[in-house]
Amino acid sequence: MFPALALLAVGLVPLQAGAAEQFSFVALGDTTYEVPQDDPVYVSLIGAINAAAPAFSIHIGDTKGWGPCDDAFQLKQRAYFDSFEAPVVYTPGNNEWSDCWKENRGSMDPIAVLDSMRRIFWSKPASMGKKTLPLRRQADGEDSPAFAENALWQTEDVTFSTINVVGENNNQFSRDETLWREFVERERANVAWVREAFRAARDSGDKAVVIAMHSDVFLKETDLPQGPFKPVLDAIAEGAETFPGQVLVIHGHMHQFMVDRPLRKWSDEDTSMTLENLTRLQVYGWPEMKAVRVSVDTSKPWVFGFEPLYSDSNLSPAFED
Repeated sequence: MFPALALLAVGLVPLQAGAAEQFSFVALGDTTYEVPQDDPVYVSLIGAINAAAPAFSIHIGDTKGWGPCDDAFQLKQRAYFDSFEAPVVYTPGNNEWSDCWKENRGSMDPIAVLDSMRRIFWSKPASMGKKTLPLRRQADGEDSPAFAENALWQTEDVTFSTINVVGENNNQFSRDETLWREFVERERANVAWVREAFRAARDSGDKAVVIAMHSDVFLKETDLPQGPFKPVLDAIAEGAETFPGQVLVIHGHMHQFMVDRPLRKWSDEDTSMTLENLTRLQVYGWPEMKAVRVSVDTSKPWVFGFEPLYSDSNLSPAFED
């Protein structure tokens, strides 16, 4: 039995009966850090999501905290994704590939891990889940054939996109030429895919764009010209500035639920605001096993509403009294 969803007061209102072009989706991430103790809690969360019957779910990565990154672990996560009743789209976090060189994650080659994940999770142009959703993958084009994890789809009047941008430093390691090349190639692909999402939305006359990734690209301490997130952040900002509708960026990594407008600017001299159409949703994360239900109503100027979604069992056993 799952509790009723409680509406979060964030200045946005829930959908109302009879409104046009309404649907909802679920965003979650930073899930089972303590295994196997956290597994039943995650299963309970998946049950709550299934009971809510969203159009689809987006998992923004960090399917674990530590432990091996081998195929056995990845296949276990694939089985969880396929237990979602509705489609689920997954974009990876740092803990399951870019940090896998660390001893507490199996001392594995991150690039080899990512290649294996592309085979396990993103080998077909479709979502996971018991019901699947057709996706357009960046790998389906000629410019970036490797990036199967970067996906794009359109629902009603909204364009959705995932990009492989992960926590910590986004695999930007100057100490290793191979890793550096991987970072540079993926950064170029991510920037191109952000631009493609805005282009697709404009061409379709869509009223909103959603971009989902793992890392927080808005952190001031990483906002550096040669930093691991700057080009992606610039592409998002440029897209939002010229897009007439709403833009929602979904990420995790910080393990704290938050909704804000991170790029909105104003001053006493200039009372107009810039980039007020860009909203950031930062999802819950371990030890809280919670998701966020995002309601979508393109007949409303703000388009998006947010509410927590979780079961009675929503805290890692490692933090229970």
